[in-house]
Formats: sequence, structure tokens, C-alpha cells
Amino acid sequence: MTGKHDYSFRNRDFQAVPALTPTPNAAGTAGCRIDEDWEMIVPASDSRLARYFSGDLCRFFADAFGVCLRVRRVKNLNDYLENPRNRIFLMTENDAPGYSVDSAMEGAFRVCIADSHVIVVGKTERGTARGVYYLEDSMRLRGECSLLPEENEHAPLFSPRMTHSGTELDTFPDNFLEACAHAGMDAIIVYAGHPDTHLHGFTDPKALWPGTGWGYCDFNNLVWRAEGFGLDVYVYSHMLCDVHPDDPSAEDYYDQSFGTLFRNCPGIKGVILVGETFEFPSRDPHTCGVRIQLKPAGDSRVSPGWYPCSDYPQLVNMVKNTIRKYNPEADIVFWSYNWGWAEKAARLALIENLPKDITLLVTFDMWESFIGKNGKPYTIDDYSISFEGPSRVFLDEAEKAKEMGIRLYAMANTGGRTWDNGAAPYLPVPQQWQKRYEALCRANADYGLCGLMENHHYGWLPSFLSLFSKNAFTTNGIPNEEMLCQIARRDYGEYADMAMQAWAYFSEGISNVVAAAVDQYGPYRCGPTYPLLFDQKAGELNIPSVPWAWHKGGGIWNPVYPDPVFPDYENTLLRYSHVKTVKESFRKGLDLLEAAAERLNVSAGSDISRQIAVARFLYCTYVTTENVIGWNMAKKILLSGKPPEGADAVCEALGITDRSPEELARFMKNVAALETENVNLALTCWQEDSSIGFEASMEYVFNDEFAKWKNAETVKSLKRLEQYLGTVGTNE
Repeated sequence: MTGKHDYSFRNRDFQAVPALTPTPNAAGTAGCRIDEDWEMIVPASDSRLARYFSGDLCRFFADAFGVCLRVRRVKNLNDYLENPRNRIFLMTENDAPGYSVDSAMEGAFRVCIADSHVIVVGKTERGTARGVYYLEDSMRLRGECSLLPEENEHAPLFSPRMTHSGTELDTFPDNFLEACAHAGMDAIIVYAGHPDTHLHGFTDPKALWPGTGWGYCDFNNLVWRAEGFGLDVYVYSHMLCDVHPDDPSAEDYYDQSFGTLFRNCPGIKGVILVGETFEFPSRDPHTCGVRIQLKPAGDSRVSPGWYPCSDYPQLVNMVKNTIRKYNPEADIVFWSYNWGWAEKAARLALIENLPKDITLLVTFDMWESFIGKNGKPYTIDDYSISFEGPSRVFLDEAEKAKEMGIRLYAMANTGGRTWDNGAAPYLPVPQQWQKRYEALCRANADYGLCGLMENHHYGWLPSFLSLFSKNAFTTNGIPNEEMLCQIARRDYGEYADMAMQAWAYFSEGISNVVAAAVDQYGPYRCGPTYPLLFDQKAGELNIPSVPWAWHKGGGIWNPVYPDPVFPDYENTLLRYSHVKTVKESFRKGLDLLEAAAERLNVSAGSDISRQIAVARFLYCTYVTTENVIGWNMAKKILLSGKPPEGADAVCEALGITDRSPEELARFMKNVAALETENVNLALTCWQEDSSIGFEASMEYVFNDEFAKWKNAETVKSLKRLEQYLGTVGTNE
């Protein structure tokens, strides 16, 4: 299925230095100017991380400015610190007496920038590396080989900041690890279904989830490579847990899975345990007592992974003790994602009984209720930036974790992607992201929130948001509003105000998204690929796919739109009204970005051109969603025979004044024509940036083949519409 353009985004060096030109952020001759008379001083060391970050800074100067610095690796830094002129020092607080970092965070660093020298002191080498990236970021923003004077300490507010791979499920090439480190992340997440396997690959008949992939993973090598960039490795468990922790065989059973993994690779930093992949034969009577794959037909009770079972603490304790035999410092992360719907008392009772020496991970935004434009309620069904958070569920559980003395992390999606769109590499809504950043920082102060899961399996890819979030999550950073202005000036120069206004429109638009499952598991997840169907069944659709995808051919999106419309037509009209507002906001913002690009005379393939392609693709996604909802409403009335209650209100919303089959069909044909144009427009976005349409667990869900498939399916639907009209005697 793959075309020559697919996956080409992987060929771009994630750390390639952009063409640096003077921007409105530049300060001319002010500050510390660095040229080839300077040299870099680093401690003599065999450390791979130290060699990486010193080499990285050298490459930056050479590639960005044509400045080639000499590097001295010395045993006694003090000899050189006595005469620091024209020198950049990269060291830790242990390397030279008198230089210290107050923060206890590994990633903390102090920078001393004077006219004649630069000193970076890290709490550890990871802190020094962050200091190096701080220098590079500063010069990128300024567009010149100079730094403003500064004497300040910076420390990460959150650690870990962990991410799945966005370049390919469970696959971490070195350039991706570099990008993670430069973006301020300090941990990666890889799935583990067996002690030596991850989930990226072909079908594993013994997998927890039928159809899940299976592939060999050299965890020790992954840990070793990640360490070279200052990153830890967490595993996300898909281990079978089919023995109750009270069973006499439980200790041996869990030692064969979790124990074997950590015995073979004690360098793994920790494990993430979440209900849906950490189910067990619970004895809690609220559940059916077996995992969802084994649930008896007709049992109305939820399976254990979707309820805060009273015996979950025993399972967590069993796995914790098993792992810590081999890694006493392992971070055991228990995620409450699946039961946010459950009664508060049961959720908090579970937290009260958890071991105190683990970590609780709570989703930041879900389960919250809102009132829409028509006065009707709606909720966030899955990850969304439409609401900045925190949700009431998060606040309740965070407060309880604080009371119990349990370390707290948040699933925050701050890598820049959510299920508001599954096929775009990031959501360019920085003003809305800023609200979430600030809410997370308040939770850090109020509840001790100290770590972030930046995304789920859809992963992370670099964007202009990466620097924005890193700065927001670092002490003594640039104020958020000013940082966003500087990024806009860096990228759009004198037309930065147009970019800022465009982003404001996008941010306003996303806040109107109704994060309902029917759309999040539909057109939002796959974008313009989502089909306009008449009466086709899922089994006859032949959705393009590749055999190595984890979620193959619509496996995590429902290609047959499940909204029945009636009798709850007001909910459908709510979503229809909201998505029209979102679409209009993105149209306004897109017009501004395109006008700025035209004035800047940007070329295809440039960073700005790719930014615009992402925004245009999102606009196309909202057009698709509007068309899908409208088509579906008209179709339901057409097929209903006797007009259902609410049909008049639906037709009014659609602009249909005559409810006859001919008029309903005419509306549907017009929607089909508009959607075909929209798919073709979206295709130009993918042609500009092949990261568009790709999601790590699904592989591609939009590209040239999907566009062809979608348009062909639309033609089939129109033929079936005509056939139906013939059966009711209304052929035109």
C-alpha cells in the first residue's frame, strides 16, 4: 500500500539546524558574541552523554553559523576557569569546586553568560546536556551567534517527561532519541508483551489483545542507547495477569513475566500498569471476574480492568515486589485511566489502599461534563485539548494521592497530540496548550504533581510546540506569552502577529470541539479518510492497510458511523453546530498563515510550508466531520420512511426546506461533491508533509491510496443512493 512519499518524514534529520537568519528577536551586537577564537572546555571523560552533548554543540555552531570551535577535554577545569575568556565550559557541579546547583533535580543546570565567556554547570551530566540545548535554543530564537548575559539556574518542573515513539511504534532510532532529549523529555515508553518482546510487528496468537503485534526487543540495547542521550526507559505492560495475587502459584507466575523482564534488564526505569492491559481474575463483585477477552456473554458487569477493584492493591503489590527483587528503585506506575466513570468513593478507596511506595498516574482532562451551545450536556470521552483541565476526577484523585503520600504523575498529552485528531503530527493550538501547561504547573504546586506522560501510542513528533512546552516546564524560563511571541518572530519574522492571531483562532476553535466517542473514534481519528457510506457494511470496505500495523485497517476507528441520530437528535445537532464553529475558526487562522507565507515567499518543503499543511489538514478534517454528520442526518431521515420526531429540526439545521426524498438526496449529493473536493485538498497536505496521515499504532490512515479509496467509496455510496431512490419511485 505504501507510496513513494510515505514515511519520508523519517528521512528528515530531527535535529537538523534550520537556516538561521536575523529575526526581530536578535539583539545585534549586544551580549556575548562567539566566533572561531573561542574554544570549548569539557572534563576528560569516557561518558557517552558528555561526548554527545559537547559534539552536538560543536555541530550546532558549525552548521548554523560556520563557526568551528576547538574542544579541549581537560583533567583540571580550575586551571582553565582562572582564565575563562573566549571559552565555553560544560561541566557538572562535581567537576569544579565553587560551582553548584541548588536544585536536586538531575536535569537542573546553572548558566553563567558574560561578554567574554559561558559556563554551564549541571547537577548531573543530564543537567549539563539541558544547559547545552538551552544555549542552542536561545541562539535559534535570536537567529545569530550570540547570547544575552545571564546568571541563572533552571530546573525541570517534571521528571519523568515520557513519550512513546511517534516515528514508528516501539521503534527508537537515534535521531528520534536526540529529538526527545532536545525537547526536554527524559524518558521513553516501549510496550512489553513478553519478557523479550514489544508490540510492533506481526500477529502474536498468544498476545493479551488478539491481533496484537509481536517483535523481538533488545531491551538492554535500548536502555544503553537511551542513556547515551540522557533518557530513561519505561515499559508499558501488556503482560498476561491471569492468576489472582492470593493464589499460591502467583509469586512464581509473576516472576516468569515481570520478574524475567527486570532480571534480564535491570536498567529499565519503571513499568506502567493500566486497567485495560493489567486485568486479572478479580474477586470484586462489581466485575465479571475475568479479563475482557474472556468475559462470558450476557454478563452485564464490567471486566476488572474497567473498575477500581478492591483487590487491585494486592496485584500492584505483587508486581511491585516481583520487580524490585531485581531493580529496587524501579518506578511502579499505576494508571487510573479506565475507571474515571466509576463512583468517587470506590476510586478513592482504591488509592487509599495502594502501596505508598509506587506512583499514581491520573489522566488530566477526561470525564468532565460541559454544556454546549444549545444548552445540552456533553462530556470528554477520551483525550482532548478542548478542555485545558484539570478535570474533577483528576482533582479528586490528586488530592487523595497527596493525602496518602503517593507520588503523582499526569497523563497530559503535552507532546502536542490528542484524540481530537489522530492523523495530524501535532495540534497547532499554542494558546490552548498554554492553558494546560499553566494548569499542570498549578497542580505541581498544589498536589506535588511531578511527572508527565506526554502521549499514548500515537507518540510524539517535533514541532514549534516542543520549545514552547519545554520552556513552560522549566523554572526561570521566559514568560509563556513572550516565549510564544519569540517563536512566532523566529518562524514568521515581521509577520509574527499574523501567526499569533492564526494560532489564537486555532486555539479558540479547538476549545469548541465536542470530544465525543462517535467522532473521536470516527472522522477525528482518521481525518478525511472517513467514508460517506450509504448502506455498506464494515466487512465489505477493504480499507487500505499494511500487515505490520498494530491497529490494522480501521482497527481503532469505526468506519461505519455509529450515530443513529434519532431519538437523541439534539446530541447530533450539538456536535454538528460545534464542528461548524471549529471549522470556521480554522479557516480564519489558515487564511492568515497562508497570507503570511505568501508575503514571506516561502518555498515548498520549508518549515513554514509544513506548518501550514498541518493546519490545512486539520481544517479538512473538520470539513469531513461536518460532512459526515450532515450526510448521516439526511440519510437517517431518508431511510426512516415515516419522519421521526425531530426531523424538522434536523432539516432546518441542514438548510433543507423540503423533506422529500428528492431534496434529501440532493443535499447528500452536494455533500458528496464537497467532500471529494475536500479529500483532494487534504491530499496536497500529505504531499507537503508525509507525517500527516501517519499514526504510529495505525500506520497511515490518510495518504494517496486512502484518498483514492475514500473517493471511490463515495462514488459507490452515490450509486446506492440512486438505487434506493429508484425503489421509492423518485429517480431524477
